[in-house]
Amino acid sequence: MAVTIHDVAREAGVSLSTVSRVFNNKGNISNETRERVIAAAAKLGYRPRAYKKQENTAKKNIGIIFSKRLGSLIQDSFSFYAQVMAGVEEILIPHNYEIFFRTISGKAKEDAVIINELTRDERLAGLILAGYDIEPEIILRIKRSNIPLVLTDNELVDENIDCVVNDNVAGARKIVKHLIGLGHRRIAFCGGPLSHNSLNERYQGYKQALKEAGLEQNKQWVFFCEPSFNIEDGYTAAMRIFTGTSPIPTAVFAANDPLAIGVMKALKELGYRIPEEISVAGFDDIPMAEHTAPSLTTVRIYKNEMGVLAGKRLHELIQGINPKPFKIVMSVDPVLRDSTGTLSAINL
Repeated sequence: MAVTIHDVAREAGVSLSTVSRVFNNKGNISNETRERVIAAAAKLGYRPRAYKKQENTAKKNIGIIFSKRLGSLIQDSFSFYAQVMAGVEEILIPHNYEIFFRTISGKAKEDAVIINELTRDERLAGLILAGYDIEPEIILRIKRSNIPLVLTDNELVDENIDCVVNDNVAGARKIVKHLIGLGHRRIAFCGGPLSHNSLNERYQGYKQALKEAGLEQNKQWVFFCEPSFNIEDGYTAAMRIFTGTSPIPTAVFAANDPLAIGVMKALKELGYRIPEEISVAGFDDIPMAEHTAPSLTTVRIYKNEMGVLAGKRLHELIQGINPKPFKIVMSVDPVLRDSTGTLSAINL
């Protein structure tokens, strides 16, 4: 396992910030302490990266990595991750960083070659990894390289890695409680694979809201779409729920907006009126949500702000500020539109 700054601090008997200041030539460090840190690093074989020794005016490279399985950021400049990246650039470009984007395949063996190539570049100051689609093995490989790293919309629960995530559980609870407040008691759930952290958390929030209201979860009204969870998957899920169960739900909470839009498409084909007969809610507040007919009730994620926080945290790591890993949890808010309404007499 690669030697980290934590190992050097432990060996030298000093704090992480002291080690960072020694390697970055910042702050008032006694000669004795400096020599002890350098000796510890030499003993353990730790080598600070060259970019830390560059002048502040020198250009430094920041890589933003996402999986091809997320789709094309270029074709959809308003997509989830494009907005995250805009926030990252907003913060880092004024600090004289050069930003580059790189896609990986989502296949660990192929991606390892790309990551090894990147981490050998001495001008690489840090990396931001976007989304859940990046294999844990790849994330851990970067961590072991000692390159500053921040995850966005993803986390490795058992690892100490900086990340910016959303409060998915609270968001799901809020939107399901909204449906319950409208009188709905038969609420279906349409989600994706539970291996996806965000979607799993949204499912947990759904269950928590039902339990708080004293409602039992009906497994017939719960559908998980795997491996994808897009509009067509939501359509398929709704067709199965609304043609194969009795009684049918009066409301559906979908774990993302594409699934919710697919649910709405199926309900219309089956002749149901939204929201007069069936209410539908999603999650993410993608641009299309506002323009569906009826407009989609959903949960808003602050994507640009996620990027801003990720950029700020990466800059701190590069500068040796607060090296202990942070988990930043962004709050989310329900956006109430026309796809949800009070329980009608026909469904009582």
